[in-house]
Amino acid sequence: MVSEKSYSNDKFYDLTTTIAVGQTDSAAIDLSGLELVGFFTPSNLTGTSISLQAATSTAGTYVAVQDGAGSTYSLTVAASKYVPIDNFNIVAGLRFIKLTAGTTQASTDAVITLAIRSL
Repeated sequence: MVSEKSYSNDKFYDLTTTIAVGQTDSAAIDLSGLELVGFFTPSNLTGTSISLQAATSTAGTYVAVQDGAGSTYSLTVAASKYVPIDNFNIVAGLRFIKLTAGTTQASTDAVITLAIRSL
């Protein structure tokens, strides 16, 4: 018989980041030892797309993450949804990231919960 102890705890949903009112970028996120697999959008998210930026350190210069064909990697999003990363090769190896909404966040801060797993 299989029990919950038979499985490793490789998924976590308690890492969050915020896109503040009037901004498009989240705060920097350190994924040390973790891999981004998706995120949960809040009910007040006003953007309809989210792209990623990456840097070599928390205080580094963040640049757009591209899809390998020269285009910025972007995901279509909506409020109160789970959005999976559809191509793990794009996020593999990223440690310091920011989420960037396609439009400025309106009215209240949007707190996004990251779905991550250990490497």
